[in-house]
Amino acid sequence: MLSLIAAMVGLLQNIRDFLHRHLAGSLSGRLLLLTTVFVLLSEVLIYFPSAARYYHDLLAGRLASAQIAVLALDEVRDTELSPRLRGELLANAEVRLVALKRNNTRRLYLAESAPPEVNGEIDLRKALWPELIWASLDCMWAGEGRVLRVQGTPRLGGGDFIEALIDETPIREDLLSYSARILVLSILIAIVTSLLVFAALFFLFVRPMQRVTRSMVRFQERPDDAQRIIVPSLRADEIGQAESVLAAMQTELRQALQQREHLAALGTAVAKIQHDLRNILASAQLASDRLSSSNDPTVKTLAPRLVQSIDRAIALTTNTLKYGRAQEPPPRRRRQTLLPIADEAMHAALAAGDGTVGWNNAFDPALEVDGDGEQLLRILLNIGRNAVQALEGRAGGAVTISAERRDGSVVIDLSDNGEGIPAEALKHLFEPFARQGRAGGTGLGLAIARELARGHGGDVVLLRSGPDGTAFRITIPDTVTDTDGAK
Repeated sequence: MLSLIAAMVGLLQNIRDFLHRHLAGSLSGRLLLLTTVFVLLSEVLIYFPSAARYYHDLLAGRLASAQIAVLALDEVRDTELSPRLRGELLANAEVRLVALKRNNTRRLYLAESAPPEVNGEIDLRKALWPELIWASLDCMWAGEGRVLRVQGTPRLGGGDFIEALIDETPIREDLLSYSARILVLSILIAIVTSLLVFAALFFLFVRPMQRVTRSMVRFQERPDDAQRIIVPSLRADEIGQAESVLAAMQTELRQALQQREHLAALGTAVAKIQHDLRNILASAQLASDRLSSSNDPTVKTLAPRLVQSIDRAIALTTNTLKYGRAQEPPPRRRRQTLLPIADEAMHAALAAGDGTVGWNNAFDPALEVDGDGEQLLRILLNIGRNAVQALEGRAGGAVTISAERRDGSVVIDLSDNGEGIPAEALKHLFEPFARQGRAGGTGLGLAIARELARGHGGDVVLLRSGPDGTAFRITIPDTVTDTDGAK
């Protein structure tokens, strides 16, 4: 017995879990339930006036039967009828009493020997829909054994009005039977309509949304797997747009994760070569120190610049820039003239080219900038080297730096007269490893330049790029002091 009870409990639990999972716990199940409820609600709203109409027709039918029963009685009186005939007429008309007013004279045609007590009254000539609805509901709720006085208009002009006493119990039974038929029909209509609406909405909306949801879940499990990126359908509606946007987002996220892996690999590689590179640069520094003591005029001119470059390289390797995994050190700012920094960037950038590119520092030599000289040099060098390499082999190629002070900031424009940046490269211009540039490039130059500029509170933006050349704008705001803020 206990095992049977346990089996029944387990079965009920499984049924409950199934209904929760496939109905209440799923979008399609909720859609089916809501559709069924709404259809049944519509049927209920339609039922009340339908029941009132049916109730009216039942009462009108009783009056019509009563009128037929008394048509031939104008020639005789009720007292002239035998009790048996009177009873048959009343039974066939399903009334207890019939009176008819004609030619301003009201006459009692048929009646039981002991007329019953009247429990209610309704005039079909004046009854409105709210009254009929309430009367029909009252009949079904408490109609057992009651007698109604019903008045109406005789058919075919047979008088002013007809009045009858009607037993409400048969009316109630007919109304309940009608309600039961309406209930069954409503359930069938609700089921069929719900299934049709559910099928239409399921195939048009729910199933495509399930496909989008599954793609999101699968992609979350393995975002590095390109096979898990959703393939947009050919739909032109909102769901098709959602699929296209999701595919684009998944593609961009996968690319971002790949870049993150590249950045981590770059940081590891830099850490591994740092030790050996420092030793190599230390040897180069010793050689440069000996060159500085040479009497050759050309060597004396170039040696200081070589020493500065080697010292800068040693500092960079000591700090071990691990782009994307470590932050740049905060700038050590001081007010200094921009021209020496621009000249140093010019020489370093031109050294990376083929010697055919010109360079013009077109700004006031006395212009001062508030910033870290080393980081400003790296900004100009990274952008300038890209420009010089883009101009290689182009006759008359030139790079121009213009600068001025505006509203507490130094604005530097670095431009070239090249052919512009390819459209594909513009989409990910400042993203590391994403730029489609020359062979052997890493795509880190602009990303590093922007990070250094933003470290100063400024930025690097692309002003223009086209057949007339490319221009970048570097903004370096002055340091905000407490005194400045008070002003």
